Amino acid sequence: MSRMSVPLLFLTPSDIRHPDADFSDFLLHELFKRVADEFSVTCLTPAFFGGRDVESLDGVTYIRRGTPLTFAFHVLQYLRHRPVSLILLKDVSFIELVLKRHFVPRVRILLTMPKPYFSWSPSDPCVVFHPSFLTALTSQGHNRLTRLPEGLDLLSPDSTWHEKEGRPTFVYVSRPSQPEELFDVCQAFIACKQEFQDVQLWIIGTCPTRFDTSVPEEMHSSIQYLGELEPATRRLHISRATALLVPSHQDNWGMAVYEAARVGTPAIVYDVPGLCDTVQYGMTGYLTKINHSGGLATEMRSCIVDDTTYQMLRYAAHQFATTKQLHDLEPAFREWLRINIRSSTVE
Repeated sequence: MSRMSVPLLFLTPSDIRHPDADFSDFLLHELFKRVADEFSVTCLTPAFFGGRDVESLDGVTYIRRGTPLTFAFHVLQYLRHRPVSLILLKDVSFIELVLKRHFVPRVRILLTMPKPYFSWSPSDPCVVFHPSFLTALTSQGHNRLTRLPEGLDLLSPDSTWHEKEGRPTFVYVSRPSQPEELFDVCQAFIACKQEFQDVQLWIIGTCPTRFDTSVPEEMHSSIQYLGELEPATRRLHISRATALLVPSHQDNWGMAVYEAARVGTPAIVYDVPGLCDTVQYGMTGYLTKINHSGGLATEMRSCIVDDTTYQMLRYAAHQFATTKQLHDLEPAFREWLRINIRSSTVE
């Protein structure tokens, strides 16, 4: 790392090592490690069981201190003793309030649609990645928004299309921190199973909360909990499935949608900012009319009964997913950091 690296501080409730880490943590780590030759990035988070107090990963320093209740104290202690040129914030609304009177410039990174709260101001600088985020926030009066390209080439180059299962098969990649998604999946499966007796459901990943009691016993044999899979095996199952189910209100990046599209499987997603971009508002995948298990079941039915549209969306999704390699997020992010640090120095 260069001796003249510019010090950046990233504040977030979790990091890439956290048990509930999601794709956004992975994405931001990838971004930070790629600019570590020019910027000295420190990620400060609350401590969690099993996490080291200090850890260096790929040139990014991770410091874990306190609890969610005492985290603000540790942030102020850090700022009191170490120089920082720019503070980057993700999902830490209380910390934003604490930093209101602090002299270090700060920018909010929005990977999910924010909820209004008392420390939010339309004039606060924010970074977004999806066109729908930009549209939604602009309509709410926010005037300091920067949109960076969506793509960072993190996906596997494997784009092998495997033969589909001989029966309608839907796959869901579990997120333990969002049990309501699995509930919607199970309810949609029940509705679909009542009309199509041969339909089956695959669930990939850890599921600490299950909803087996809500599923009729005679349907249990049609649900397979596959657990954690190796990447190649995971892609194989996704490729063999009819469609990927993404009933998320919060995971708006949608990288799983692109992963599925590359191996020939379209996705069914809720109509929320971010996810609607991944299926191009229904042109490269299925977009629910309502963000509810009923809307999910309706699109599952469409996959089964309308093969012409299904095949068209398979190919359209694949073509759209390949364009994500052309978006180069790293240089845009690097230049954005330079501009913000220069402007804060002038001010």
